[in-house]
Amino acid sequence: MSTTESPTPTVNPGIKRRREDDDSHDYKRQRPNAVQPAFPRLRKLFTCLGEPSRFALPESILHCAKSFTSTEVDDEVAESLFSLFVNISIEQPLKVFSLAASLQCVNSIENTRGAALLNYLVARTQGYINSGDWNKVKLVLRFLIMLKPMISNFEVIFGFIARLLEKAIALKSVSARRMTLAEELYRVVLLSLPYLAVSDSSDETKQKSTELFERSKDYKYSADKAEELLNPFVDGEAPYKVSDSLELLQIQLISLVDENWDLPLLYDYSNIIPASEIVKHSIEEFQLPVELPTSNSSPFPELFLKFYTNQQVETTPPVDRIESTIFRDLLTDTLINLNFNRHEVARQLTWFDNFLRPGLFAPREMSLEKLSQAKPGSSTWKPEDIAVEAVLTGLFRLPRSRLKPVYFHSVLIEACILAPHAIAPVFGRAIRFLYNQLEHLDVQVIYLYADWFSHHLSNFGFTWKWREWMEDLNLNELHPKRVFIRELICKELRLSFPQRITETLPDELSEFAHDGDDVPPFKFALPDEPYSEQSRLILQNIRDRKTPDDFEEVFEEIKKKSEVLNEKADADATVCEIFITAIVHLGARSLSHVESWIERSLSVLKTVCPEGDAERQRQVVKIIFNYWKDQSGTAVQVVKKMMNRKVITPLSVVEWVLIDSDIDSLSRGYSWELLGFAIDRAKLLIKEATSLRTDETEEGGSESLEVERLKEIDDSIETLNTALHHIFVTIVKELSRPVQGDAKNEETIRWQRWWKEGFLRAFLRNYHADYKGLQEPLKNLGLTDMFILNSIEQTAEL
Repeated sequence: MSTTESPTPTVNPGIKRRREDDDSHDYKRQRPNAVQPAFPRLRKLFTCLGEPSRFALPESILHCAKSFTSTEVDDEVAESLFSLFVNISIEQPLKVFSLAASLQCVNSIENTRGAALLNYLVARTQGYINSGDWNKVKLVLRFLIMLKPMISNFEVIFGFIARLLEKAIALKSVSARRMTLAEELYRVVLLSLPYLAVSDSSDETKQKSTELFERSKDYKYSADKAEELLNPFVDGEAPYKVSDSLELLQIQLISLVDENWDLPLLYDYSNIIPASEIVKHSIEEFQLPVELPTSNSSPFPELFLKFYTNQQVETTPPVDRIESTIFRDLLTDTLINLNFNRHEVARQLTWFDNFLRPGLFAPREMSLEKLSQAKPGSSTWKPEDIAVEAVLTGLFRLPRSRLKPVYFHSVLIEACILAPHAIAPVFGRAIRFLYNQLEHLDVQVIYLYADWFSHHLSNFGFTWKWREWMEDLNLNELHPKRVFIRELICKELRLSFPQRITETLPDELSEFAHDGDDVPPFKFALPDEPYSEQSRLILQNIRDRKTPDDFEEVFEEIKKKSEVLNEKADADATVCEIFITAIVHLGARSLSHVESWIERSLSVLKTVCPEGDAERQRQVVKIIFNYWKDQSGTAVQVVKKMMNRKVITPLSVVEWVLIDSDIDSLSRGYSWELLGFAIDRAKLLIKEATSLRTDETEEGGSESLEVERLKEIDDSIETLNTALHHIFVTIVKELSRPVQGDAKNEETIRWQRWWKEGFLRAFLRNYHADYKGLQEPLKNLGLTDMFILNSIEQTAEL
């Protein structure tokens, strides 16, 4: 036996067996080390600061400060903590006030850490300036402003804000139109001014803030026609005046200056940090590049939307008060910058009043009835209403939300789960507000509303007080309220199954819940059908993965029989109908099944539906919708998969919706979904071809082959661009056709025109950048409708 091996222990039944190699030692289990590493422990303390706790806020602030100063940390850990503080200020801006108070305490205990922190913040801010990330500049600058008591040369901050303002004014002065970069700089300046007053109420600070604001009036803000296209309310029938948030901010600051910058927004931290103990440090100047980098922010104006109006009490700040913008800005930054953790976003939204001054808001979960009976002078602002309004503004932002709509759905659902008694009634009021405004809403907003509401209902048992809307079933079939009820139920069916949905609906609404088969039959294979034998053979050939040549015989049989049954029949169309229906039927179990069958039969599909045959491709869309006539949502997904596999083109789908389908189909959700997907698909094909050209150029190869290959790709890109332009011309041409009808159907005609104009307005707005080169072709259409001409003119300014 090797000397390094331990002898096998002798088993003694009377003695507890020890571990190997422990025969000569008393085995004792080690206790885990209860001391956490410094960074994780401090990170947890600081990231939870300001949240609901069994400790009072002053205690938490001091505890964080003392924990930081009593812990020995090296330079690497200290820098990680400073980076954490910056991230908190960007991703969780509601916490920056308590965080700044705690760091002032850190500075009063150990001023070297305070100096290091300020240097780090200045360096990070300079980095964001150099990269042109002005939203982060705004947030970290706000952090520095809240640390004002620590800064000895605070005129550096005032000077930087003044230079930003001068740059914004200079940029705007060269053009009468909107300038995104100028507006972004101007927004940073105006949103910083209130925090200067909040951080220091001295007369000197107020005087300097007033001087900055007076200078800001030289910025000539100009609203343009494009704002009308971004307004979620159409026909000039908004329940309130919808204003640009920047224009509104100017008005609010005028009132704040008149009130001598009186803004009791935050908790009083003066008792926590005695002024006598504060050590001040100087900071370096910020450097503005001569040529500022292009802003990466949205090029569209931000409109200030409200969803709680005309109530018995005012549950949100009036739009002429600066608080409305401050709250919206804080909540929006939390929503957008913390989007990787929707659960945490929902938590902060449900208790965001915790981070601001006590008494600023009404107690949570208080009903409107109780609020109306509140004591005079007490706040009626409901934090739940303010938070939900910020999320809905992000969701219904036009032409598109900053993040995917489903993210906003998820945040609202999480908030409702976390605080059902507080949030559910708030949702109810927003849902009813939007429903009551349906005939005045933009078409895109109607579909966004239906998507959100159906998603919400799917998480809460599909229960709703449908009886409230029963009277609206008597409205015209194309009235937006009746259409919304129908489309909402259609979306519910896509998220569940008919029996489940029917159980939640009143009998009057059962007509909207289809009672067809989950898997429709393959009608051509039924015994009494003339093509029964051939249809069954086609099914078998598809299953056996036969080649196009193997299908020739059965296709010829179908053509001959078709000519015998009807001399005028299109035999190729009959073959197409039977084969496409067979593919769709085989894949009826699930979308993955149909995708698999399309892939297996791709070569035959492209034989039956040739690439250049637009009529046949439109027939494919019709066949799919005929098969899934009771489940249009499934039909949409199958058509998308056919487009993805290039069996049909985006243009053929657009033509089927706008030319082959009845005009009333524009009120159907599938028309909106198909048109949007078709345009996006056409744009993606161009992007893929352009990317391929770039790759080919970089890889190189033999010169002759390279030139030939690049010419082939260039020709393909040109063809794809022509197809996209054709799509836009088709949309404008078909949606601009006058609606025909007689006087008896005057209301129907009115709503048909309403849907056509709504679709046109939305697609011109959403894809304005893609058809800007088509002004001349559109003019050649001979358009005379002023609505269409105005819409085209407005999109030119986006």
